[in-house]
Amino acid sequence: MGEIERLVPSGVIEQWVFHLRRQRSRAQDTIWLIDQGYTLHDGQRGTPTADASERFRREQQTVVDEVDQLLELYDRINLRSSEFVAAERKQGRRATDRIV
Repeated sequence: MGEIERLVPSGVIEQWVFHLRRQRSRAQDTIWLIDQGYTLHDGQRGTPTADASERFRREQQTVVDEVDQLLELYDRINLRSSEFVAAERKQGRRATDRIV
């Protein structure tokens, strides 16, 4: 079975991208706070039991890295059409022209 192509409205894509950027920003803020000396602790019933700062920092760095990759993919997809247009102009033909 071949790949199924689905159309997703651009407004939905923009909402996803907005959410990803917000998520990355929150993760970067958390990393900054930990780097400034703030700590996070695992605990039970309001009593801290273990410092979880390093683990949480790694998790937030993973979020930042993954969102960066997704946003890079988003940019490449959106800029792809302009790259094709520039390449076609250099060749002096359109993509719809047939080479015989």
